Amino acid sequence: MRVTAVAGAAGALVLGTVGYTAYGAAEAAWTGKPYPVADPAAVARHLDARTQTVYEALALRPEATPAPDHRGDDGITARIYGACSARGLSHLLESMNDTGADQPRTAALRARFTLTGVTRPEWEEAVGRARQSLTAQGWTVASSDESAPVPSLTLTPPDTGPGSLAESASLRFDPAYHTLEVSAGSECASYPDGTAVDQEGRPADLPTGTAPTRPPGR
Repeated sequence: MRVTAVAGAAGALVLGTVGYTAYGAAEAAWTGKPYPVADPAAVARHLDARTQTVYEALALRPEATPAPDHRGDDGITARIYGACSARGLSHLLESMNDTGADQPRTAALRARFTLTGVTRPEWEEAVGRARQSLTAQGWTVASSDESAPVPSLTLTPPDTGPGSLAESASLRFDPAYHTLEVSAGSECASYPDGTAVDQEGRPADLPTGTAPTRPPGR
């Protein structure tokens, strides 16, 4: 009788453990893997500093100056639509819609400025300097299309910033307007509790992005 009781208790414990594990797995599948959490203001300041680092590596002549932001895309932007998809089976039906489903209180941040007065030969020299300088500091080339009609270069830094978010920095030259875009962006991250948001759900009170503030290294 005693052996039977012990075996029964052990069996109940195993079944309970299996049941709890199965419940945990089901809950994780239902809610989905959570996005990392990071303070959006801290991430914005960090990305803004990244653009300054890349700008210094370009070592452009002083005549390359900030361009007017006609499209309103420069500075600090927070993408909440079509960037950070809702995760988990609980959003399965929503994700089947044409627009998909976006994760609440989650955004992908970017810092960017545009320089004007850059010629194609100057771009080629500058991007070569930036590639050499940054890779020597541990950056890696993520993608390169420097011979395209609108050439670009994307690099990944050797370390991460707030929230240990994955990030990258990009250079893009538009020969039609003689402009060079410098940007840095991070993966999607959720806001900590208490973060103020605007009416659309973007983080409020983000810092203002800065155009180049340091003299070129050339």
